[in-house]
Amino acid sequence: MNFTALDFETANYERSSACAIGLVKVRKSTIVDTMFTLIKPPMGYFLPRFMEIHGIDLSMVENKSTFRELWPRIAAFIGKDKIAAHNYSFDKGVLESVLEYYDIQVPRNSWLCSLQISRQTWPSLASHSLDMVADSLGIPLRHHDALDDAKACALICIAAAKNTSHR
Repeated sequence: MNFTALDFETANYERSSACAIGLVKVRKSTIVDTMFTLIKPPMGYFLPRFMEIHGIDLSMVENKSTFRELWPRIAAFIGKDKIAAHNYSFDKGVLESVLEYYDIQVPRNSWLCSLQISRQTWPSLASHSLDMVADSLGIPLRHHDALDDAKACALICIAAAKNTSHR
């Protein structure tokens, strides 16, 4: 199983307000590489509710690179991989929005959703939120840390594939 797991944190309700990204490369069902970076969002404000969730504020990103500056490195990391995310519609929306904001062509990678995968693989779980699935599988998680969230997503996909192959 080969893919790249991705997770964004945002500064506010604008989908293009990415302020952090975590990426986890998986080859043959093993994590082989990771990437994390803070991002200077295009708009200069963070909503308090978002800062409380992920702990990132304007002072932490004001001297960081913009997504436009980071995109070549991020795109090279992802390559042509399938992209996995938990509740992928959010992260896919952030990626598409920030690329559109900077007038960068959106890549045509296919997507996996660890939320949907976990619902299919472990239907009896009371919740399929990232933190609850990670907890049920014994995956350590600092929720809303972009790299930890991406790692948990990757490990959920790997565990689901192993679970399915043992049926």
